[in-house]
Amino acid sequence: MPSPRPGQTDASGTTARQTDDDAASNSSSRDSHVRGDGQEEPVSNEDNEGGYDFDDDDDDYGDDDDDETSSNYSSVTGDSLPPLNIYGHSYHGSGRIYIPHDADEDERLRLQHELYKLCLDGRLHDVKLPIEDEQEGNRDGGRGGDEKFHILDVGSGNGLWALDVARRYPSADVLGVDISSAMLPKDVPANLTFEIADVAEPWPPRLYDFIHIRNLAGGGVRDWDRLLTEALAHLKPGGALEFSEIRPRFYGVDAAGAPDLSEGCEAPVIGQACLEYERLFYDLARREGVNFDPVRRVSEWLAESEAEALRERVDWLPVAGAGNDPIMRKKGEILARMIEVGLESWTMMLFYRSGRGEAETRALLERVKEETISPELRSYFNLTFITARKPITAGPVQQDAT
Repeated sequence: MPSPRPGQTDASGTTARQTDDDAASNSSSRDSHVRGDGQEEPVSNEDNEGGYDFDDDDDDYGDDDDDETSSNYSSVTGDSLPPLNIYGHSYHGSGRIYIPHDADEDERLRLQHELYKLCLDGRLHDVKLPIEDEQEGNRDGGRGGDEKFHILDVGSGNGLWALDVARRYPSADVLGVDISSAMLPKDVPANLTFEIADVAEPWPPRLYDFIHIRNLAGGGVRDWDRLLTEALAHLKPGGALEFSEIRPRFYGVDAAGAPDLSEGCEAPVIGQACLEYERLFYDLARREGVNFDPVRRVSEWLAESEAEALRERVDWLPVAGAGNDPIMRKKGEILARMIEVGLESWTMMLFYRSGRGEAETRALLERVKEETISPELRSYFNLTFITARKPITAGPVQQDAT
């Protein structure tokens, strides 16, 4: 992510401007990327202040001789690394990302996007945003004047959420960031830009009205507290943050309600292979120093960073089409397809790095898949939405009753 675009506020509260003289004096130190409107936009390395390192290499994975002038993301050193091929999947060349960037992962992300929209009743986010007022005739979303509403999508994956939100709010300026360009689309709306960067590095000085972080656990994040602190620091006063994750564990639950996890409750109806996989997954992740399940502490970290209006909401997802409610059954059907196509995506790199063999890993995954579709067994996943706002003025942290 380069320094602020002209017209965007930076973290010091200064609005970025560029004169013709400024452009001429800085031209020797600038790269560029292309927005959806076809216009090149300058990217300053000097203003990056220790953030992401951009180079002049324009080669992307999968590029051919075609003119990609509609491409809406820039190439950087980290994305020029050759991919790693492990147990039949292609991974980012850094070796730090635990989920692949191949066709199977693209399909899992498409299913996940469909599942999230179902859980959100067709919405793209759980938090209320002022720009939604545009749908009711207030074209500036209550901000006044020509000020843009800036949205950041952290860890865009295949870019589906960023694409949808850019189309939903055409007056907004949307930026999607991912460490890899392998799955990012190139045909995008004019108000959407993709950039290739590692969000674990210090962020450039930009401010946003809304920062969206969805299912980033497989991205190899080692310091969630720092990531959330960066996100809050780069929100405008009153800006919103939304963090959501599908927790990587199986819960025993009746179709009528949430699971009873209290001590002494009846043992959940979960298959032995699922329980074995869960224990092994958590143990190997702990050895790797990677937290795949940060949800339990996210609200605590946000509160420590003086976020306000904290709200946490859980949506229970049946594994396979459990229950009689048609919406719940639809969620279960999508989740079952996600497990079928994506269980390997979540597993193979972690198990490989931990010394597990491919054959024994695949054998365990097949047992897990069999149990998730067994009519004698039932389990649920937990999708958690956590939303918060940056205080307009400093003060005590407030927490919603909901």
